Amino acid sequence: MHIVLLAVAAAAFSGVIAMAWAGKLGLMAIGLLLVSFATFFVGRRSVHGQARKRLDLVAKVLFTIGGVMSLLRHPIEMENGEKAPLFQAISTYIDQVDPQTFFLWACVAMLVKFVSVIASAYGWNLLLRGQGIRLPFWQTIMTSFLIGRFIGTFLPSTIGLDGYTLYEAARYTNETPRVVTAKTLEKFIGLTGLLLGIVLTLPISYSVVKSAAVGLGSPETAPVLAGILLGVSGGITTFVVLMLVRPKLMVSIVNWFASKLGGVPKVQNIVGKFADAVGAYEGQLSLLFSTLFAKYVSHFLTATVYVFTGLALGVTTMEFWPVIFGSTIQILGTVMSPTIAGEGARELFQALLLSDQYGGVAQSVLAAALGFISAEAATMWGGAFLWTRTPSWRPTFCEVDGKQVDYAWIQADDEGFSADKVQELRRGNGS
Repeated sequence: MHIVLLAVAAAAFSGVIAMAWAGKLGLMAIGLLLVSFATFFVGRRSVHGQARKRLDLVAKVLFTIGGVMSLLRHPIEMENGEKAPLFQAISTYIDQVDPQTFFLWACVAMLVKFVSVIASAYGWNLLLRGQGIRLPFWQTIMTSFLIGRFIGTFLPSTIGLDGYTLYEAARYTNETPRVVTAKTLEKFIGLTGLLLGIVLTLPISYSVVKSAAVGLGSPETAPVLAGILLGVSGGITTFVVLMLVRPKLMVSIVNWFASKLGGVPKVQNIVGKFADAVGAYEGQLSLLFSTLFAKYVSHFLTATVYVFTGLALGVTTMEFWPVIFGSTIQILGTVMSPTIAGEGARELFQALLLSDQYGGVAQSVLAAALGFISAEAATMWGGAFLWTRTPSWRPTFCEVDGKQVDYAWIQADDEGFSADKVQELRRGNGS
């Protein structure tokens, strides 16, 4: 049976590769990719020892090659309305740019993006510590972030990053409810950091809203758009900050939802663990607001990347804060977009919001594409760390409530022990 599953995985991934080569990544490609992941994961469980290691190696090689190829083959719309692969668009415009200027500011953009990732990973590290979980920052937290970003390059929104960092922390700590709680709170805090950037920069960047309204063909709606942005961003930010000040309010909300789910013991047990984990943040106000600051800094630096990509293209007339504001909205739109890694949506939002700042649609589209490339160049090598995650790999330390965890259940799972035995070892570790 596992041979059939692995064959299905190979066929589905081949379909994704074909679509990527044709520049037609979309919902169909996402569906095939999910099928490929699911069937491969299930099929590999019946393969043991060196055979599984070789299988994983082949899968990693194919995934790496396919990912890089799909990035370069992604089509973007040119100023003349025609679409061309990303590599072709770059080669067309690059002749118009001074090479020294381009590489100088592109390198700065990559460096800034890498610092942004460090800030975001530090926020995740803080939330795990708030749950009593300690993992080595550079060896585990940071590398898992880079791996997650690498995987997320080929998946919608932040699914790859969130999914992998959650998976790895839960795998090695055996504390899934705590890790899920930290990840859920990270999503709320991360969104708040992004919206906070919009609230703070809107008053000095109203020109971007007016430009967007003109682009939509309704210049008179600019005040309404600004009001909606300020109301929604400010409202959500205020609500989340209130939750951070009083985590017990989150516990009350969780328990209220639990009461609506009925009295199913298993569900109540899961919800109870989640509520307990949320309550662990009570009294950790400094940690929670440090996390919010880290996420705000991360998003601010990511928006700054698009200032430097504009400079790389020789655009010197743009204004700093309007580009930061417009790029922050673009990042929000990219995160919400169902496209793979926000590709296409990123260029669309940047063109709609910042064409005036960059001096034209072509420049804004290319600045957005270069922002994506700079970000990936700063973190794409996270794929190399994916190779290190062999069955024998372990964090140098992994402490829960001050005690080093036992990895026996991982060893048993990797060696093909029965599910009952694995669960017995999990329970023995306190899960």
